[in-house]
Amino acid sequence: MFVAIGVSILVANFMIISELFPFISPLINMLGALIAIIPPFLLFYSRYRIGKEIEGQFIMFITDLTEAIDSGMTLPIALKHSAKRSYGVLTPYVKEINSKVNWGVPFEQALSMFAKKVKSVPINRSVGTIIETYKVGGKISDTLKAIGQSLIEINKIKQERSASVQSQIVTSYLIFFVFIFILVILQAFLIPALGSATAAGLDDAPEELPEELYSQTFVNFIIVQGFFAGLATGKMAEGSLVAGFKHSLVLVVIGYTIFSLLGQFQIRLF
Repeated sequence: MFVAIGVSILVANFMIISELFPFISPLINMLGALIAIIPPFLLFYSRYRIGKEIEGQFIMFITDLTEAIDSGMTLPIALKHSAKRSYGVLTPYVKEINSKVNWGVPFEQALSMFAKKVKSVPINRSVGTIIETYKVGGKISDTLKAIGQSLIEINKIKQERSASVQSQIVTSYLIFFVFIFILVILQAFLIPALGSATAAGLDDAPEELPEELYSQTFVNFIIVQGFFAGLATGKMAEGSLVAGFKHSLVLVVIGYTIFSLLGQFQIRLF
């Protein structure tokens, strides 16, 4: 529904509003694009964030389960004990695993069904190791302890990487804004100068092209540069292209708005 509304606004702006009110046309374009893009993006990104939270809470669940088994509890009792605790968004899954085990479903099967539901690569790998250990009769507490420690170390590495690339993120944003600044200068100075040279009839003047063509080309540059720069920033910061969509959205929105408004006002920066 939001996509249809956003597209309708863009079409109406292109056919009607841009002719009657050219000053607000860029803002209407941005409004329509945001209405079409943001709701699906928020839905997609919320699923990503929930998945990351499940991975974090899974570490706590494995730790609690290991401690309960080490204290002398059997696996079903330890699982029942852990199910009484709160693990945020993971809590319903833990209660479901406990309920299935209580109803006679084998532990490895209940764990496998949980892994298929959450669709997380680290959790799937951990569950696979737990199931194999459980099948061959190994000491489950040692396996759980090793898996929990491994997940904790992986999480620490991710946090350290995110902290270490903060300066690179700032640099990426600065490079993008410098790119916009250059395009604004070209739009404000170079393009009018080329038009003036052509109008004066200079022999070495290039063939005149419509200023709208240059402006639209620069806008395309901004959108493409902002989108891929955001993806690269997200990949560096969080190791995921999905996380980069938020950076792409911010860069494209800010870049398009700045360039369009400055183009409407024909601001001379010097």
